[in-house]
Amino acid sequence: MGVLCQTVSSSTSQAFHSTSIATITHSGGIMNPIKLLPVSVCLCLCGLFLLTHLAHAQVRQEPAGNTLPKAPAPMPIAAAAGQSPSTPIMSEQQHDDFAEQLDLSVFSQLAVYDNGRAKIFDTYAREMIVNVYGKTRYRDMYTKRRYPPTFTWLDLLLNKSWYADRPLIYVEILELRRALAKLLPQEVENGFLQWGRLPPSLLLTEEAQQILNGSASDLRLIKGRNQVLSAWAGYQVLPDSVQLVSPSPQSDSDKWLTLFGDDANTQVLETRLAFMELAKAWNEADVTNAQHAIDKLVELLPSIHASTYPSVTLRYAESLYNRTHKFTIGYLAYGIATLLLLIAMGTQRKWLIRWGIVFLMLGFVVHTAGFAVRGLISGRWPIHNQFESFIALAWFACLIGIGLMFAKRQWMFGAAAAALGTTALLFANTVEIPSHDVANVAGILATSRILYIHVNVVIAAYALIALGFFIALFYLGVYYFKTDAAMRMASAGLGEMDKSQGPQKLLHDLDKAHVVILQLAFWLLGVGILLGAYWADHAWGRWWGWDPKETWALITWIIYLIVIHLRFGVKKPQLVTAWLSVIGFIVMLWTHWGVNLLLAGLHSYA
Repeated sequence: MGVLCQTVSSSTSQAFHSTSIATITHSGGIMNPIKLLPVSVCLCLCGLFLLTHLAHAQVRQEPAGNTLPKAPAPMPIAAAAGQSPSTPIMSEQQHDDFAEQLDLSVFSQLAVYDNGRAKIFDTYAREMIVNVYGKTRYRDMYTKRRYPPTFTWLDLLLNKSWYADRPLIYVEILELRRALAKLLPQEVENGFLQWGRLPPSLLLTEEAQQILNGSASDLRLIKGRNQVLSAWAGYQVLPDSVQLVSPSPQSDSDKWLTLFGDDANTQVLETRLAFMELAKAWNEADVTNAQHAIDKLVELLPSIHASTYPSVTLRYAESLYNRTHKFTIGYLAYGIATLLLLIAMGTQRKWLIRWGIVFLMLGFVVHTAGFAVRGLISGRWPIHNQFESFIALAWFACLIGIGLMFAKRQWMFGAAAAALGTTALLFANTVEIPSHDVANVAGILATSRILYIHVNVVIAAYALIALGFFIALFYLGVYYFKTDAAMRMASAGLGEMDKSQGPQKLLHDLDKAHVVILQLAFWLLGVGILLGAYWADHAWGRWWGWDPKETWALITWIIYLIVIHLRFGVKKPQLVTAWLSVIGFIVMLWTHWGVNLLLAGLHSYA
């Protein structure tokens, strides 16, 4: 137990069809696309408000086939292991009623210092619960009820006995999970094994400590042990270690303080008393007094050192960022835009085109808001890790697609941007991309302006590659499915409402648009690689070292070098270009994503 207590926690191809904005008519006349902007902006703001509140109620359902077994009744595992039995201080019904009646909405926006930055309590609770439980929202195995992150973390701080015999500690590695589950009584072993989480009291047993602290040579098993020990350390966090008091403006240090430090002033002592009142009321399931104590904390904590406390605006922005799933709910608007534009291609209904553009702009506004709020929270341009660069890449691609849509009056580019935005934000909403939490970045990433330019240029090049991929799919769809319907849809997308000139003219126009994008991607990526080499010479003392990231970026650039020049020596240059664009996109994904996750190198910090 001593060892444990000392452990430290550590779309699809349809999306490329489009119709000329210049063909959008109003009462028989041509409507300039610029005139759509005021309407789009107003509707975007209204839609952003609706999407924000929609996200607040968004609940992810468990996938079919993953239904967990019926949970066994709670049993005193600690007592069976020779430990003192853990007796919960309230009944199941009292616990549910207490959680239901307590209002923590404002408290969740209070600031706390953790992991190198000041964040709101809601963010802190989410991160800590993920570390302990593996998910941001705790679900009771017995009552099937889900609890908000802020309530769960306060409950873990003030009511640990409630969780002693409940499946809480996430065990990621299956082999380790099986070994620990065997220590449970046979009648509950399978339930806990499939749940993937074990009761904290089990880890207090001598047998569990031997499993977690014994010698091992398997790196995967060692990683699994460290994960469990980190989860245990999170469970062991005590209230007196939570840094809730912002630095004093008279202090030379920017260190945040706890409520239980020796250097507490009168205001801190008053706040400490309010926290102790909260702990007492919590243990008694006294909603009235608990709410009173929470309200006092909400009033007192920001006023102790008001000049160094994060602003209300900043804290609300972070709360909104969490409630909207990091603004990835923009995929809803992007998806509607894609659907409307696809239907408009087949029907040539001008009102569908107008609404498709409006929803495209709404999705882009939400996307931009997420990008901007991330930068506001982190205090930097948000491109420094896997999640941020992924969102930035999609944002650059959508920006370029929308710009080309208005500049060329061909909403094929808008449809491609909408489909790309849908795919990217839906992926970010449903998959936990590495480094999705806001955190400090590696110091080397803040050493040079050249590095900032290098990263932004490369991301913009990758964005063009992604946009070119969707247009390539559009070209291939028209090439291989030369039906009247396909021709009608494709002609509409390019503003060629008269298809009498045949498919060759249409394919030529598509190829022309495609090549423009790929040429821009080729030159931007080349410049980005050169800037990276220049920075590497200053940072690492060499221009080129065949690091995996460098090598695969060069391979990606060579593919587009081939794409640009091979056109002059083949019989069907347009078709070859489209297929090479698809291949180049796959290689780009590997370069941008796979290399960082699977290959060790000097770029692993990103």
